[in-house]
This record gives sequence, structure tokens and C-alpha cells, in this order.
Amino acid sequence: MVGRIDETPMLLQQAAYLLVTGVLLGAMLRFELLHLEPPAWLRRPWRYVEHAMHFMLGTLLNAFILFYVKSGSGVTAALFLALISLLLLVNEHPRFHRLGPVALFGLYSFALTSYLAYLLPVLAGHLRTWMFFAASALSLGPILLLARLMARWGEDGRRAFRQGVGPAIGVQALLLVLFILHLVPPVPLSVRSLGVWHRAEREGAEFKLSRLPRSRWADPWRKDEPVFLARPGDRVFVFTRIFAPHNFRDQVRVRWAKWERGAWAESDAIPLRIVGGREEGFGGYAYKQNWSPGDWRVAIETEDGREIGRTRFELRLDPETGERVFDVLQN
Repeated sequence: MVGRIDETPMLLQQAAYLLVTGVLLGAMLRFELLHLEPPAWLRRPWRYVEHAMHFMLGTLLNAFILFYVKSGSGVTAALFLALISLLLLVNEHPRFHRLGPVALFGLYSFALTSYLAYLLPVLAGHLRTWMFFAASALSLGPILLLARLMARWGEDGRRAFRQGVGPAIGVQALLLVLFILHLVPPVPLSVRSLGVWHRAEREGAEFKLSRLPRSRWADPWRKDEPVFLARPGDRVFVFTRIFAPHNFRDQVRVRWAKWERGAWAESDAIPLRIVGGREEGFGGYAYKQNWSPGDWRVAIETEDGREIGRTRFELRLDPETGERVFDVLQN
């Protein structure tokens, strides 16, 4: 039920969820700390205010898990799938509800940073490293405001820090460490398709991709060539489609690496311009001419080194010398 990451109605809905959650959290703390009772007309619905906050946070986390997994690749996608699944458990399980503000502040802090981490690139039309740090810093604003209100309403300063600011800072510290280690998926970008081909040519708005007949290689479920049979003078083409938001113009890198002596030895990093707005993703290709037989990996990454997608293939010398006939696909 989650649409494109750059859809204005969805972005406004998520912003409204974050705003309402912050207001309800502040009101709940005020009533508790000042020992106040809600007005008579509000008493019955007020019993469900905590459930409403967990519902809105759970809705946001479900959207984040889709966005992060789509933008991630390999370890990063698996890591954030596990991390947000854990946060969903914290959000849903009554045992964690008994932690009160501690759990709510931690979840709210994560939701704020995750939302701002893709809102800023969507608005700016490009993705830069500083945007994630800005998202982390901006997310602390509402948390510090709520903590200050807690102190004004009579809460002990240390306890206010322990219940509100402390969990939020812990969440932000974890996210920043993961970001520095290039383990945070580069939302809002995502790879729609990625593969290796013998030829790639642009024809108008489409691309013509060529490969050897499917009977020549072993994995029929893949559209590209996991076993690439090459002859001297061949080029190895990589074709990809990358989804980006509307009005998005940026650059990614196509990074080649070969498995040598028990490790991946990186070689070329070819820049590739992308333009956003297309549902099927922006198409582009790069090629490698100086190659050698062996196991290869091609990764699509942002300029700050975060991986969006990857593919692996084995490059072998073609033992045949006759004329080759290629299958041609339109993409």
C-alpha cells in the first residue's frame, strides 16, 4: 500500500503522523507529570492515545522497511530488515510498552531521522553526505523540546535525560556509526535492474541489449549472463535501471572488482549520470574493455560509497571461434 517514495500525499501523511505523535507524546507527559486529568469530553478517547502513537509509529516503520530494503544491497538490506523488524517488535510488544517514554522516544527519534533522510534528497534533487548528518541533527530538535518541557513540568533533569534525550542520542549514535561504515542504504535511490551483457545500445527512449542464446549458460532464471563467454576484443557491458525521485539529477558510480587471492580487488569506478522521475527507473550502461578471466563483481554505488545494487558473474574465454548469434532484448 506504500507508493513511490517521492509522492507528495504520502510525504505529507508521514509528516502528519510524526507531528501528531510528537504532540500526543508531549500531552501524555504533561498529564502524567502534572497529575492532570484530561477534560471530560476527552477522557474516553484518551485511553487509546498510547495505542494511537504506537499505531502511527508502526505504520511509519513498515514504510521505512520497504524503502530501506529497496535501496539496500546485500548486507545493508539484510541489516536494516533485521533492525527495523526489531523496532517493530519493540513497538508492538506490551513488555516494551511498560518502558513508557524510553521506548517511545527511541522509536520517535528513529522515525524522524529516517523520514528526513529521504525527504531532504527528494526536495534538493540530489543525494549528498551532509544530508544524513542534517537529518540526524534536525531529529534531535523535537526530542530536546520535549525534554525541556518535561523539566518545566517538574521532572528531574537527570530522569528527563534518561527517559527522553538518552534513548534518542543512543539511536542517533547507532545510525551515524552505521552511516560512516556505509551500512545505511542510500534512500531514496534504488536499483530496478542490473546485469551484464555482450552489447548495450540506446535506441530512442529504449535500450537494445544483446546476449548469447540462453542455452549457452546455466542459470535460466536470470535475464543477463552469469557466465560470460568472451573473446579477445569483446567489451563487457553492464546495464542498469535506477529509480530516483522526480526532478532528481545526480551521479552514481559503476565499480568493477575481481576476486583475486581471496579478496575482491577493485579496479575501475565509472561515473554514470542519472535523472529521476521514471517509474521503471533511469536506464544507463557502462563497459569494461580490459578484462581477464575469473570471478567478477559489479556494484552500483553513490558518490559517498554506499552501495545500491550489485551483480556477480564468471568471465570465461569462449572456446568456440565460429560466428556468434545474439539474442536481442528491448529494455
